[in-house]
Amino acid sequence: MKVYRLDFDVNNYRSIQLCEDVNVDYYRMFDGTRVSGIWTIPNVMEYEEDKDLKRGDAPGFNIPVLNKKALDVLLPLIENDVEILPLQFGDEKLYGINVLNIIDAIDYNLSEYLTFRDGKRIMAFKKYVFRENVIKNNNIFKIVDLLRGEVFVSQLFFDYVCDNKLEGFKMELIYESI
Repeated sequence: MKVYRLDFDVNNYRSIQLCEDVNVDYYRMFDGTRVSGIWTIPNVMEYEEDKDLKRGDAPGFNIPVLNKKALDVLLPLIENDVEILPLQFGDEKLYGINVLNIIDAIDYNLSEYLTFRDGKRIMAFKKYVFRENVIKNNNIFKIVDLLRGEVFVSQLFFDYVCDNKLEGFKMELIYESI
C-alpha cells in the first residue's frame, strides 16, 4: 500500500491567488469542516510572474484546486470525502477541494515527528507510518494531527492522475508498506 502527499508543481505550472485581500482566518477555515454554508465564490487570478509557465489541470493554491477536466476524472474517487467549492477564474470556473475526510491513521510508535513544547501536539512529521487497516479505501484524506495541513492520496488517485495525463500535480511518495 502506498500513500502520497498531494502538492502542486508550482515551478513548472501556473499558480493562482485571490483577487481580493482576505484575513488569515480565510485560510484557517479549511480544517475538515464544511464551509459551503458561508462560502462566497471568490475571484482568482494567476500570478503575473507565472505567465511563462504552462497552465495545468491543478494550479497551486492553499487548498487543492482542479479545473473541470481534473474534477471530472477525480470526482468518482473523492466525492464522498470532499466538498467542492467553486472559484471564479475569469470566464471559467475552477474548483477548490475542501477535504472533509479526517482520519486517525498514524502509527505513532513507528512514525517520527516533532512536537510543540507541550510535548503533546504534533508540529511536523519526519517519517509517516500509517495504520493500513485505517487508510485502505481512502483515496483522499487528512490526518487528525494536521487538520489544516497536508492532504494525502492513495495509489489509485495517483494512477488516475497519471493515466489521464493530468498536469500540474506533484505527488510525493511518503509511505509504502513492506
